[in-house]
Amino acid sequence: MNELLVFLQSLPEAFKTGFIYSIMVMGVYLTYKILDFPDMSVDGTFPLGGFVFASFALSKNGFFGITNPVMGLILVVICGMVAGYVTGALHVYLKINGLLSGILVMTGLYSINSRIVGMPNVFISPDRSIYEIVSYKKDFIPFVIAFLILLILKGLYDYKIKENKYMIRTLSVYIIFTIALIIYVVKTQDVKLMLTVLIAFIIKMVIDYILTSKFGFALRALGNNEQLVVSLGVNEKRLKIFGLMLANGVVALSGALFAQNIKVADLQSGVGTIVIGLAAIILGLGVLKKSRVINEVSIVTIGSLMYYFIINLALMSNSWTRSIYESLHFSDNVIKILEVKPTDVKLITAVILAAILWNELINKSKKGKKKVKLIEKGEA
Repeated sequence: MNELLVFLQSLPEAFKTGFIYSIMVMGVYLTYKILDFPDMSVDGTFPLGGFVFASFALSKNGFFGITNPVMGLILVVICGMVAGYVTGALHVYLKINGLLSGILVMTGLYSINSRIVGMPNVFISPDRSIYEIVSYKKDFIPFVIAFLILLILKGLYDYKIKENKYMIRTLSVYIIFTIALIIYVVKTQDVKLMLTVLIAFIIKMVIDYILTSKFGFALRALGNNEQLVVSLGVNEKRLKIFGLMLANGVVALSGALFAQNIKVADLQSGVGTIVIGLAAIILGLGVLKKSRVINEVSIVTIGSLMYYFIINLALMSNSWTRSIYESLHFSDNVIKILEVKPTDVKLITAVILAAILWNELINKSKKGKKKVKLIEKGEA
């Protein structure tokens, strides 16, 4: 019972990390699913965000005398977009393979990141952290008002692109979630989680708007059929670069928030970022299906939360899995083999993702066989 209580108490922090990483996942989604571009530079732009913000935090005068953390986040996004531009330029202008372009930028950023503040890791001062300057008494009401405004904008946006019944269902889901979040914050005064959700919500709405604009439709077309985009007279090179800039700017923002959350910018924080992003996307899209109520951006966000829920469960499961095995009278040797350890997180993730991908492959195979049978019946 104590283990369960500890697990439940740790969930808010896990979800906060999940929402921070969901911003990165949205960026990976733009390259992986929309542009169909294997952007490995994400492993470099994620810590880039942390180090650029750390440099801003260490500066006495901030940027042109502005010391507000929001300015630091703006600088982070700009630097991430520059990194995305370099990746795109290497690919479209120098004709370097997309995968290799990302690897080159990722490799170069490893050295650049360490030079930004002159060390491989650095402490971020609380007085410049966006998480440390907010408080329940001062910011709770403004945050609630911000959520209300966003819900209104969400309703107006969905009204234009969805049928009324689906718009109402979608908005109802968001309202219920917002109410639950407000109740939680009132009870715990955890305004940091509320701020993280607010930022993730804003980024999601911006990406939703972009992907349903003419620019967004051109991006989708570029990922699906590049030759079609070229035949329509669209500059596919510029379009691809803009897409990579947008994705890497979002990833850098996520890295800056992550560094502020743990109060340290570290070179190693970017290791495996692309794997986490792809895992969240595959997990989300494997469990949930796109519908008129929930779109893919929301699904990959939920996938990020699911991913960190699984990680948190694995990290907290050592004691209670042992208790279960002991109640079944297993021997100590068997328990040592079967008990779930924190180091098994990656293995558990790999097994779950492999199962999801295998299931998708089977479903595609079944659909293919059904089409073949229909064609054979039609010919008969």
